[in-house]
Order: sequence, then structure tokens, then C-alpha cells
Amino acid sequence: IAYTGYLRTTQFEKGFDFYAHEPLFWLKVAFVGVFGAASFFNTIIIIQRSVAKRNGDLEPMGEKLANRMIQICNAELVAIATIPLTATFMARGVGYAQDFPWQVEAALAALVFGGLSFKYVKEALTFEDNPIALDSSSE
Repeated sequence: IAYTGYLRTTQFEKGFDFYAHEPLFWLKVAFVGVFGAASFFNTIIIIQRSVAKRNGDLEPMGEKLANRMIQICNAELVAIATIPLTATFMARGVGYAQDFPWQVEAALAALVFGGLSFKYVKEALTFEDNPIALDSSSE
């Protein structure tokens, strides 16, 4: 998806000069950043749990962790769902601003991705779950 988006922006359609001055383009890039950054949390947790399982230290997933992973998946779905809508408005020139420096918009999109990446990686590495206690006497 990223490669085809790159080609559409630089080689086909209206070209980078048009998209660079389109605030909705940078909003779309920010949504892609939200989607990508949000996936860090679930990916890190899944890797940690895979390693724990391999080492025989896997504890059942607690409700707190399960709910957090569901929230993040829902946020990713919202971000992905808004990308086609944003692209539709963007292609029609809604919000086009030739006078506004595109570097500012690009910097905001980069800050969104960088900030959320840091947030989700840090949260995944420091997350404290309350695992479900398995009572072996009830079996």
C-alpha cells in the first residue's frame, strides 16, 4: 500500500507539487502513522508472549491486557477506515493551500508518528497486567 501510494504521489495522478500543498494529504499520512504506530504495542506484546511460551513462563492473559489490545485494534481500524475518505477529499482539492509551507504539515505528520511510536513502544515494554489466576484444585 505504501509503495503504490508513493507511486501515485510522485509518478502518476497530480504529482507531488499538488499533494505537498494539500493538508488532507498530510492528514492521511498522519492516519497511516497512527495505524503503524498503534501496531507496535500489539506486536511487542505478542512477541513477548511468544518468548515466554517458548521458555515455559507464559501466564494467561489478563482482562486489562486483553481490553487494551482490543482498544488499540479498534483505533487501528478507525485510522485505516479514514484513509480512503481523506484520499477522496484530497484528490478533489478540498483544503488545497498553495501558500502554506508543506514542510510544516510534513513535520506535524512525522511528529504524530514519532510521538505515538514512542508512546506505544514504551507502554508495551512497561505494561503491567493482572493475569488470571488458574486454580488447579477446581479441575
